[in-house]
Amino acid sequence: GKPMSPKVFAAFADILKKRFHPSSCCSVLEVGAGAWTVLSIPLLKDVRKVALNLQFRKPAALSRTAELIVGNGNALGFPDETFDCVMSCSAMEHDAYFWKTAAETRRVLKKGGLFVVGVPIYRTLPTDYRYTTLTYARHGLAYNADFYRFSEQAVREVFFEGYEAVTDEVLVRRYPNPYLVAAGRK
Repeated sequence: GKPMSPKVFAAFADILKKRFHPSSCCSVLEVGAGAWTVLSIPLLKDVRKVALNLQFRKPAALSRTAELIVGNGNALGFPDETFDCVMSCSAMEHDAYFWKTAAETRRVLKKGGLFVVGVPIYRTLPTDYRYTTLTYARHGLAYNADFYRFSEQAVREVFFEGYEAVTDEVLVRRYPNPYLVAAGRK
């Protein structure tokens, strides 16, 4: 797959540095993890890392640093309040039932835990014409799954429904394909 944007990776790393203070007994889950994973953020080097995806194309490198779980975010096979931090980067737009995954991430996140999500969004752009806007190019064609672009309101109200607070919203890119990384505390 295409490498993760350095700006997206940096936004996740900056939010974690500000909001997440791991100890060696912490556990972190990435929903939709792949070869380019936010689990490789240096702050997470000493925590239990769990990578979840429907499939892993090149699992060897990732399996050296994280537990690999083949599964669907719509029905996570973990007990309630298992993880101190859950992250999802560029995965929710590929999930036909993303709201189920959002509810599952909330369920498996410990009270006081941090959820960080990065997704392509739509917003008013200088090139809008007759109420239409450019959006992120269709991708995920290899696995035939590219379903959504989100409004900033959807990120706040759907992904973080039931959270104590949305702590961060970082607009990583504005044009031509807006991308938002946001975090919330359960």
